[in-house]
Amino acid sequence: MNTLGEIWIQLFKNGSFGFILLSVINQMVYFVLLMSKTNRSDKYKFAAHNEVKYLKRTANLFSIAIFFYLFGLISGWLGLAQSYEFIFVAFMAFMITFMIGYGFTMYLQYYYPFVLEKRLRAIRFKKLKSSSGNYMKLLNELEEDEFMSDEMIALEDASEADFDVWIDEVSGEKVIQKYDISEKALICSKCNFRTLKERKEKILKDASEFEEGLLERTYNCTYCNHRELKEVKILSWSKRRELEEI
Repeated sequence: MNTLGEIWIQLFKNGSFGFILLSVINQMVYFVLLMSKTNRSDKYKFAAHNEVKYLKRTANLFSIAIFFYLFGLISGWLGLAQSYEFIFVAFMAFMITFMIGYGFTMYLQYYYPFVLEKRLRAIRFKKLKSSSGNYMKLLNELEEDEFMSDEMIALEDASEADFDVWIDEVSGEKVIQKYDISEKALICSKCNFRTLKERKEKILKDASEFEEGLLERTYNCTYCNHRELKEVKILSWSKRRELEEI
């Protein structure tokens, strides 16, 4: 093997470790940012919007590392010297890497939403203590309406947000936490995966200052291509202005 070929093979091997390091750093950055969120609703929102994005970036960096490592490893085994031989090995390494990367993509797209759902529930429903040090009770849908404003209830009815009401039954302290669910994928009624995403919307009735409107949303499942239509209320202008202050 010529010296130039040996240099390239070594560079690819070193590059693989560099990309592995980048993938580890990327994931560590995510967890540091997640843990920096002290409010559970902020932590929930950050995880819901960013966890899959960081994992995809980590998977891409790791896939590149695999390609570099395979290229260097196979080239070293074969003792390549000609350019066309390097092209052949690069093609082999690319195909293996593509299959691994495709596996990562399928996992993140179709299975990981179930894992993320469990993680989000663990964040959202973790036991909460009041300022008095007592464990608080999470009210159910019927109980919480007594402590929520009409604007909060309207926001839930419009599927734009969800509210959790926690009560300290000893001191009477109340905590209301808001969760944005407007961009969250829904569970598909056909395949039961959380892969039903909004594709377009159509206004059936415009909202006015004091009257609600009506909106038709079209959802498509990214797994089985199932299509669903859902009608949701549009908040009146006055209620929307009030909700912006919450």
